[in-house]
Amino acid sequence: MKQLRVIGVFAALAGLWGGPVDMIRVSQAEPMKPSKTIKTEYQYAAKVACSLLLPHQDGTLARGTYRTTINIHNPTNKQITVAAKVALATQFGSDPGPFSVTPFKEAVIQPDGAVGVSCFDVAGYFCPIDGVCVDFAFLEGFLVVKSPVPLDVVGVYTARHTDGEVESIDVEAVQPRQVRETVKIGAGEPTKPGGGKRIDYPPKGSPAYGDKEAKQMCGGIAGFPCPAGKTCVDDPSDNCDPAKGGADCSGICVK
Repeated sequence: MKQLRVIGVFAALAGLWGGPVDMIRVSQAEPMKPSKTIKTEYQYAAKVACSLLLPHQDGTLARGTYRTTINIHNPTNKQITVAAKVALATQFGSDPGPFSVTPFKEAVIQPDGAVGVSCFDVAGYFCPIDGVCVDFAFLEGFLVVKSPVPLDVVGVYTARHTDGEVESIDVEAVQPRQVRETVKIGAGEPTKPGGGKRIDYPPKGSPAYGDKEAKQMCGGIAGFPCPAGKTCVDDPSDNCDPAKGGADCSGICVK
């Protein structure tokens, strides 16, 4: 049954992209936590556009490097629990599947407290789903936040050329919809080194990579590891220097 679920995720991913799926064995997903429910009344859908392993170059956005951070503020004087999921933007008319919308994860926000959701956090929603983790070259979609109380939700968007400093920044307040719903939390545990599976999206070798071998990102605050036989080093093509205070600098995997 587990094997059938994994195959279902691969089939959905292949259907969304329309090409072959590259699969490598890297990690083994831990068992899911027992689920629980949260009663919510407000929903926020915040746009996300993220370049992770390489710049956007598949035609959906102008070629460049994009980053998104969603800030969520609890304006009340009580601790609250919110739920969030990611809805991946897929090709119009494509068949829906288990890959396109992730399970909900929860976050506890203190009175007058705030949390931030980065591109790497968004990508983390896709690891694991039915024992499969997705390594995104880039992704677009929505972070959908559900809350029992009204929130302050703001998206911060930056963009730049492939080899340059930040060239544009935009800040957008996300308006709520009143949607009463009880959502089920199905957060997966972090992966462990071992057997398991990871897949690339888009698949390596697809036109999205511009006929060039994709860089494999590593390091950064999220601490993404390299596969066996490769080492994480600073990416010389960016302007982020970990030796000069760049705590969030990502690297690339090399042999």
